[in-house]
Amino acid sequence: MSNEASAAETVTTDNADELHADDVATYLRAHPEFFLQQDDLLAELSLPHESGNAISLLERQVTILRERGIEARQKLNNLLENARNNDQLFDTTRNLVLALLRAKNVTEIASVAIDQLSNHDSIDACEIILVEHPDLQVATSVRTDSLASLKHRLDDVFRLKRTHCGALEREHVDWLFNNNESVKSTALCPVISNGEVLALLALGNHAENYFNVNLDTLFLDFIGHVVGAVLERQLFADIQP
Repeated sequence: MSNEASAAETVTTDNADELHADDVATYLRAHPEFFLQQDDLLAELSLPHESGNAISLLERQVTILRERGIEARQKLNNLLENARNNDQLFDTTRNLVLALLRAKNVTEIASVAIDQLSNHDSIDACEIILVEHPDLQVATSVRTDSLASLKHRLDDVFRLKRTHCGALEREHVDWLFNNNESVKSTALCPVISNGEVLALLALGNHAENYFNVNLDTLFLDFIGHVVGAVLERQLFADIQP
């Protein structure tokens, strides 16, 4: 018998009352090669299985390693999927900014925002609603609504002034997306400049839980501020005498 086995046996014999499972685990972690010289002991060991049958220590080890491998692959796949989504969202944001800089009026700004954001794979529906202003001049195709009405429908978005992802009442979803029944989840992005909400971007997805409270809204908040800055500049230009 090896010295390590003898030591383990001595500890077990002399301190049987004091030896705990944690002590055994600590020892085995420090001596992972312990079972290499313990064929007889390995043959006697068995572990209960969910099916009720006993399995060998080696089989259990293989099962644990396989499960950890599956979990690691799942985490890697999630990271890769998030990276792909972020890359595409960055491309969408870049193209949106460049297109907004070329917009000549508020109507074009609204049209550009919808067209560019609709190109993203995760955005199945997109609407922009401008806050009514006495000097606002836009085509009739661009949606507008009063600040009071928008606040009444979507108070949290205007109060918090950041993107809101999560459940909405069906009547609000229908109103935002013109009764588009395929929209199951939404992201509401306030278009802000100098702390004032100038418009509302509504994004929809066919999946029920795609836009959820745990979604990172950094890019969407950024888009709201970019559109807001361009929109304010154009609004100011349009009302110059």
